[in-house]
Amino acid sequence: MPIWHAIWDVAWFWRAKTVAYLFELSPLERWSETLNKAADYDEWDEAAHNLDRILNLDMWRHNPTSKDYDYRLINERTRLIQNARQEGDVYGLINTLRTGLVRNLGNITSAKLFNFCFSGTKTLIEDYVEQYVEAIQEIALLPPPPADGESPNVEEVPSEYEDGEIAANGSIGENDVGRPGSSALCYQSSMATKFLQTQHKLDFITSARQGFGRSALVLQGGAIFGMCHLGVVKALFLRGLLPRIIVGTATGAMIAALVGVHPEEDLLRFLTGDGIDLSAFAANGKDPAAHNEQVMQSPWTWWATLLRRIRRFREEGYFLDVKVLEDCVRANVGDLTFEEAFNRSKRILNITVVPAGQEGIPTLLNHVTAPNVLVWTAAVASNASSDAFYGRRQTRILCKDAHGNITPWAPADTADFRHWTLASYTDRNAPLQRVSGLFNVNHYIVSQARPYLVPFLQSDMHGPSARLFAGGGFGFLAGLRSLTMRMVGLEARHRLRQLDRLRLLPPSIRRFLVDEHLPGPSVTLVPRLALRDFARLMETPTRDTLEYWILRGERSVWPAVAALHVRCAIEMELDRAYQDVRRLKAGGLRRKGSEIAQAQAQARARRAAAAAVLVGDRDRDRDRDGNRGDRSGNRNGDGADTPAAA
Repeated sequence: MPIWHAIWDVAWFWRAKTVAYLFELSPLERWSETLNKAADYDEWDEAAHNLDRILNLDMWRHNPTSKDYDYRLINERTRLIQNARQEGDVYGLINTLRTGLVRNLGNITSAKLFNFCFSGTKTLIEDYVEQYVEAIQEIALLPPPPADGESPNVEEVPSEYEDGEIAANGSIGENDVGRPGSSALCYQSSMATKFLQTQHKLDFITSARQGFGRSALVLQGGAIFGMCHLGVVKALFLRGLLPRIIVGTATGAMIAALVGVHPEEDLLRFLTGDGIDLSAFAANGKDPAAHNEQVMQSPWTWWATLLRRIRRFREEGYFLDVKVLEDCVRANVGDLTFEEAFNRSKRILNITVVPAGQEGIPTLLNHVTAPNVLVWTAAVASNASSDAFYGRRQTRILCKDAHGNITPWAPADTADFRHWTLASYTDRNAPLQRVSGLFNVNHYIVSQARPYLVPFLQSDMHGPSARLFAGGGFGFLAGLRSLTMRMVGLEARHRLRQLDRLRLLPPSIRRFLVDEHLPGPSVTLVPRLALRDFARLMETPTRDTLEYWILRGERSVWPAVAALHVRCAIEMELDRAYQDVRRLKAGGLRRKGSEIAQAQAQARARRAAAAAVLVGDRDRDRDRDGNRGDRSGNRNGDGADTPAAA
C-alpha cells in the first residue's frame, strides 16, 4: 500500500504542475494584468516595481549614466546642494538653488528617460529633485534672528568686516545682507540652528517662483469621455501635483468650472463623485440607470440613440445634449463669478471662448480679465457650436453688477460665439499664450479626451514599449497593433495640419485637428480606452458611469507620475513655501501693527496724563496767583483807610 500512496502523490504533483503550466499566469503576466487593472495608485506602483524587478529594468535606474541627459551636471549640482546643507551654508545654498531654476536642467525631462521603466526614471534624477525640494523646505522653516535684546553667537566674522565695519553690538547694516560671508544670514554652525529674516526668505522664494515658472492643466473636449478629466484631476491632486492654474475648452470648460470653485478641503469629496449633482440628467423623468440598461440591451434603441447623437455631433459638435450639461454645471457651480471662485478655491480658473468676428471681447475669461462674469455662462459660451444653435438657445454671458444683481455682460451683450475649432488665433492673442503672459506659465499638462482622436493618440509617458518584451508575455501582435495605430494617427494629424496651414481644410473637418500650438513644453495624458468604451457614448451619466470614467482618467495619469514629479515637484514646493512664508510675514506685520498701535495708545495716554498734570499745575498756579492778588489787595485797602482816618 505505501507504494501506491507514493505513486499517487507523484501523479498528483505532476498533474498540479501541468495544470499550473497550462492555465496559471506567469509572474510577468500576473503583474502585467495587475498593472492594467489596478484600482488605485499604490496597487499600480507595486505592480510597476515588480515588473521592473522581473525584467531587470531596475538595474538601468540605478546606473546614472545615459546619453539622454547630462548626468555629470546633475550629479555635480546634487553634490553642491548636499554640501551646502551639511555645512549649514545658507547663503551658498540659496545661491546654488538660484542657479538651478530650470525645469529641464540637463535634459532631465526627456520622455526617453521615463519610458524605459514602469516605475520611474534614473535614481540620480529623483535624488536631485528630492534634494532640491528638501533644501527649499529647510530654508522656508528657518526661524528669524533673535530680538535685539538677545545676542546670538555669530559663527565667524567675515574678513571684509574685520576693520571695524561691524557695529559695536555685532549688527550688520541692511545693505550688507546677502554679501558673501554675511553673518546676517546665519549665526551658528548647523543648518538646524541657522536664522534667516522672514523678508529675505520671501524675497528668495518669490524670485525663485518667477524664475522657475508655473504649470497649467489644460482640459480639452471629450463629450462623455470628458468625465475622464475628473479622474486626471483626482490623480494629480492625490499625488500633490495638481497645478493651481486650470484651463478648460468646450466640455473641458465645464469640468474645469466644476473643479475651480471647490476649496482644497472639499475637492477630494467632489472628485470621488459624491459631491456631484446629476439630477439634471434625470429632468426628463427617466431614470438614467434604467435608460442605460435599455440602450445596452436593445439594439434598436442603441442604434436610434447612436444616430441621434451622431446627428447632434455633426450639427452641434457634441454627443450629449449640451443644455443638460449646462443645467448640470449650473446646479453644481451656482451663480459664482470668476473672482468669487478664485477667492473661494485659490485656483486660477480659465475658460476659452471664440467670439464670432468681434474685436474687444476677451478670448480668455478668468478672475483678471472678467472678474464679475458668471462661471457657468462662460462654460456655456465655450461650448457654442454654431451661431444659429447658440442664438436659438438665447444664452448669453452674464455677470454681477456692483449690487450683486445678475445682468448681461456688456462687452459681449450682442456677441455670438462659435465652436472653438473655428477659431483662428495669432500667436499674440491665442488663449494659451495669454495664460502664459498673465500667470508666468511655461509648462502645460494636457488632458486629451476627444473620442475621435483617442484611438490615434498615446500618452507621452506610456512606459516601456511592448515590442521590447514581445517574448515575455506582452504579446508581439498587441505591441505591433498599438505602434501601427499610433503611427497612423501621427501621420494623419501631420497631413491635416499641413492642409490647415494652406487653408484647404473645410471647417467641418477642421474640428478634428489637434488643439492650438502650446507655447511651451507639455505632457499629454490620454485615457486608454477599449472598443466597448465607445458604446458608452450612448449612456447617460450616472453615479456608476461617473466612477468608471474617473478611474479611466486616473489610470492615464499613473504612468506619468514620475515624469510629472520631476517636472513639477520643485514648483509645487516653491508654491507651498511661498504661501507659508507670506502668511508668516503677514502675521509678523499684524503683530508689529498691533505693537505699534499699542505703543501709540500708550503714548497718547502718557500725553493725556501729562496734559492733565500740566492743566492741574496751571490751575494751581492760577489759584495761587489769585490768592496772592487778594492778599495784596487787602493789604493795600487797609493802608488807604488809615490816612483817611487820620
